[in-house]
This record gives sequence, C-alpha cells and structure tokens, in this order.
Amino acid sequence: MKRYILTEYADASVKTKEVYDDYMRTTGDSSVPLWLRSLGHNGDIASGYWHRAKTTLFSGSLPLPLKEMIVFLVSARHGARYCSACHAKNVLSLDKNLQFEDLQSFLQSDTGKNLPSFYRTVGEFVFKVVADANCVEDADFELLMDEGFSREEVCEIIAVIDLASMFNVYTSSLNMDLDPEYRAII
Repeated sequence: MKRYILTEYADASVKTKEVYDDYMRTTGDSSVPLWLRSLGHNGDIASGYWHRAKTTLFSGSLPLPLKEMIVFLVSARHGARYCSACHAKNVLSLDKNLQFEDLQSFLQSDTGKNLPSFYRTVGEFVFKVVADANCVEDADFELLMDEGFSREEVCEIIAVIDLASMFNVYTSSLNMDLDPEYRAII
C-alpha cells in the first residue's frame, strides 16, 4: 500500500510552490525530492520541514560534506533506507575523495580506515548518540574538541543528528520509495 501522495509542482498551492522553488534554488537540484512532494499537500508543513533542513544543513560553521556524512551515518544506523541513500549520494557528490565502498566499509566495521580522521571521530560520536544520547560523556565532547571542533560546533553536530532522526522517522514510517537518482546502501 502506498502510504503517501505526492503533490507535483503543477498541482501545488502557491505556498508549496514557493517551498519547492526555494528547495531547488538552494540545492541546485532541478526537481523536488519525494520527501518534500509528500508534504506538498500542506504548504505550512512542507515549509516547516524544509526550513529546518535548510537552516540546519546550509548554515552554521560545519562544512556541508560533514553534515551530509552525519545524516548518512544516523540514517544508516536507524535503518532508514530513503535517507541513507539520499545522503550517501550527497556525501559522495560533495567529497570526491570518498567512494561508495568507503561508506559501506565504515558501516560494516566502524573503522572507516579510508576516511579522514575527523569523519571517523564524528562518526564514533554519532554512533554513540544514536545508541543512547544519555550515555554521552564529557570525554566524548573532549575527543571532538581535540579534533578541532568548538563547543558550538559540537552542538551543531547534535542538531544535525536530531534533524536526521526526524527525517528517518518520517520517511521510514511512510516506507518512502527512493528517488530515481539514489542508490540504496542498506
């Protein structure tokens, strides 16, 4: 059973079209992804989801490839097929030094031996937060700060983890199909 209905651009309200246009302008994509079209029936909700994603991913001081890696790792750990595929694609398009196999290897062994050290350090933090945010200790923050992250950037990492978790719940509950350009990683 299809659990969602897509609102195409031609059928969208003025408010929803504004959200779609902002999405395409901000990301440089020429089409609107399924997750956003599934919210298109309500311009306010679509706007809220997009605004949160836009401000979390496209502002702040962390580089976008790192944020995309965080969303990918959270999504893969949650078993969120749609989000892990989407963000694997984004990570690989933004960081040309990484290969699909590097992402798979990191998930399978948690070593990420081919990844830069800051990806590995952030990844270990992400895995700990996803497993149980209540178990995060000062030492976990200190490891990130030793890697060069400020306290504000650690908060930004947590905000990205939270954003990913929200989208994981949404897309997984709907059993969302993959957009055609995404490659399933889990």
